[in-house]
Amino acid sequence: MITPASTVPWQQLDDKVARRVLQSGDTLMLVEFSFAAGGIGALHSHAEHEQVGLITSGRFEVTVGNDTRVLGPGDSYHAALNQPHGVRALEDGTIIDAFTPLRADFLGN
Repeated sequence: MITPASTVPWQQLDDKVARRVLQSGDTLMLVEFSFAAGGIGALHSHAEHEQVGLITSGRFEVTVGNDTRVLGPGDSYHAALNQPHGVRALEDGTIIDAFTPLRADFLGN
């Protein structure tokens, strides 16, 4: 499936964070998150979903497990099953996350 990003709607999660599901298959999903400066992806973990993320713009304080670092464009992270992770936008920016298996809770919203 080929999907131009311009055809994918955003879902506003709060006043500083929005997301859109760019692609999803049977077991894999690609999601773009847009953050305004100060936006938070609260610390959480997934019992069923492995996640990798790529910072595509902006600067973020990223926590994975006990490791917290400032990441920028081109930097990435991996959150294994049950591993706490979260982000804080230090400036406006975007993150692309891949999930496996896909996040059914992100579909249809």
